[in-house]
Amino acid sequence: MFSRGLVRSVTFAAATPRIGCSTLVGNVAVALARAGQNVCVLDQAAGSTGVAGALGVECSHDLVQVIRRDRALDDVVEHGPEGVRFVAAGQGSRLLGALPKTEERRLVEAFDGLSPAVDMLLVDAPSAGSDALSSWTLASTEVVIVMSPGADSITSAYGLMKRLSRDAARRRFHVVVNRARTASEARAIFDNLEATARRFLSASVAWLGWVPDDADLQRATRLRQAVVGAYPQASSAAAIRAIADTAMHWPHAGEDRLDGFVHRLVQASRLSLSVNV
Repeated sequence: MFSRGLVRSVTFAAATPRIGCSTLVGNVAVALARAGQNVCVLDQAAGSTGVAGALGVECSHDLVQVIRRDRALDDVVEHGPEGVRFVAAGQGSRLLGALPKTEERRLVEAFDGLSPAVDMLLVDAPSAGSDALSSWTLASTEVVIVMSPGADSITSAYGLMKRLSRDAARRRFHVVVNRARTASEARAIFDNLEATARRFLSASVAWLGWVPDDADLQRATRLRQAVVGAYPQASSAAAIRAIADTAMHWPHAGEDRLDGFVHRLVQASRLSLSVNV
């Protein structure tokens, strides 16, 4: 997809809690890996509530231990289905803003030295109410808003775009409508949101796809597996493969090496820390 060493970083942000964002990230990660991409997931939540836990992967260590020099990054990385790698962020984002320059360089080199090189970095963002959300979205080249058909989720999706436009200078978003009943329902919801964001935020909002909440997806989730692997013929699996394929073929948008993502994350965390002091 890119010259060797370039990485596409994508933050997935949930408009509202408990709409399946982490499950979506895990499924997209596996779909990308099955399509030949080297995928790494930065997982915000711990235990069964996070992306790794939803796929049956136990993350025993996290980024905080790397930042504090208790462990090397390679010791923190966990491997999941199809070779997807997971790094638990833990409370690491709270420490990044106070990271000295020398420690920043060490962290950058650690991520840049991951082997094999990462093609796609997926970030399961902190909750919409977290101060750290803007830092993760500032660091990524792409931002995906995950919403559901409910009225609260639609309102919150627009509010999240408004916040990120203000705090992170974001003017380009992608949208996934999760747990929609039909494609036409999902598309109508997107069209209304896109028109509103374009008019009032001057933001570009692109359709990434929709995912039905079918029985096979629910079954795979209970089994802590990706539906694209467990039930590849399911309608939800086809929808997730389509999302992964679209993401793989996004036009070039200034992607750089993984060290660029880490630099931006640290700088954004410093900015957030200074604003909140």
